[in-house]
Amino acid sequence: MELKKETVRLCSTIIKGTTQAMAEGDVNVPDIKPDILKILQVDADAYITDKYIENGRLVISGRAEYKVLYVPDKENERIKSILTSMEFRQTVDANGASPDATVIADASVERVEFSAVNSRKLRLRAIIHLDYEVCRTEDHDICTGVEENTAECSMAVMTFENVSDISEHTFTLKETLEVPSGQSSIGEILKTDVKISDTEHKTVTGKIIVKGNVGICILYTDDDNEIKFIEAEVPFTEVLDAENVREDTICDIDYNVVGVMTEAEKDSDGDMRIAAIDIDISASVRGSEPVELETLEDCFIPYSGTECKKETIMLNNIVERPISQNTIREIIDFPSNAPEVGGIYNVMTNSVITKSELQHSRLICEGRIEAYVLYLTNNAENPVYSIKKDIPFSYMIECENAGGEGDIELKAEVKHVSYNLNSSGELELRCLLAIDGKLTEKVEFQNITDIESADREAKHGIVICFAREGDSLWDIAKRYAIPQDKIVKYNSIEENKITKGTKLFIPA
Repeated sequence: MELKKETVRLCSTIIKGTTQAMAEGDVNVPDIKPDILKILQVDADAYITDKYIENGRLVISGRAEYKVLYVPDKENERIKSILTSMEFRQTVDANGASPDATVIADASVERVEFSAVNSRKLRLRAIIHLDYEVCRTEDHDICTGVEENTAECSMAVMTFENVSDISEHTFTLKETLEVPSGQSSIGEILKTDVKISDTEHKTVTGKIIVKGNVGICILYTDDDNEIKFIEAEVPFTEVLDAENVREDTICDIDYNVVGVMTEAEKDSDGDMRIAAIDIDISASVRGSEPVELETLEDCFIPYSGTECKKETIMLNNIVERPISQNTIREIIDFPSNAPEVGGIYNVMTNSVITKSELQHSRLICEGRIEAYVLYLTNNAENPVYSIKKDIPFSYMIECENAGGEGDIELKAEVKHVSYNLNSSGELELRCLLAIDGKLTEKVEFQNITDIESADREAKHGIVICFAREGDSLWDIAKRYAIPQDKIVKYNSIEENKITKGTKLFIPA
């Protein structure tokens, strides 16, 4: 029997989890740099450079880029920096994943440890948190009916999350920042910090338009070895190619900075007052749109023996996408034993979800914002200093369609940060925290792949049957291969009036 079919592209998760990797080793001070007297600060960023499936294992490779600030053992020099990188590699079991599976992974630095081996050598170690997911994307032909006009069909409406795009895109933002008027020229660039914020996107046919801002902070010393910095917020707009995306496609996009290069350049007067910066940004896209289909649930040919062959498809349907935005205000006190604040260089934030739980139609979300404050001082022994503040948050988000079961995916992101020093010397911090969620449920769908029928031996007469527990008109009609309207005609009943023990006359 010829079937009617609609093709949908479905994504199933093979494995999903977290692991840790380490990037560690010894670093020699470059020959052109002076000896180390005291290490002031070491921070690192983690970037994934490759990810693939090999022999049933997921391999994730990347690098950690370290930025070391130290006081040199040399008079008349306040601060120097060392920029270096180390590679890491981690493998996890990925049983059932083929080499062509889609791998999604993200890396972040949990902790940095450091020590001075001697005045010319450092020992560095970064503990890197890795989130990963391995997916299989397949086209499925969903049965939506039969061509046979005499067939009795039971239909059901199903919603499928049709995958339109799973891809990664990399683009480069090139910008030149000028030293503010009245501020001394660049002698040596010490470090550059960048953060992506205020992102938004729009889908059109075959394209995704992404927008956002990149906050840039550049720390440098001038020709007199005084510490200065430049800060700016640079907007970006990029158009990403996505062949199967449409206007109604829902996209989840994760942005990561995967490379930063900064160089000092001369201005038109020949002074080093220009900082040229190249920022490589990765955008991981997952796009889908819900497709509602009337599917063939069951079928039989009257007066024939009918067998429906089926395949089981596990659907991971999105129940709801809860979102919330909240402004968090916090006063940060500087420790009494910390050097006096000369000026705030930068405040970097990281958001962590510690608890997510469904309670009836409400989503409980708890976590913390980790705020790292780096500031300049007037202390020669500690020209720069950093403190960390954990800011807890807890929210309850209404989810009308959610039940008590299903999977919860939550992402917390600090969209925007502003700060200022008040008259009491405290740091007033304001964070715009966005929480994006996805509640999914697993549904087992029986898809009809073939229908076979064979003629039955002709019989004449009437059969008396008594309905079983849970029987519907459809169940009885299929059992005896009789059209439903024939049963209704002979018994003058309605489908919802059939209960256990109902006496029915079945025309053979």
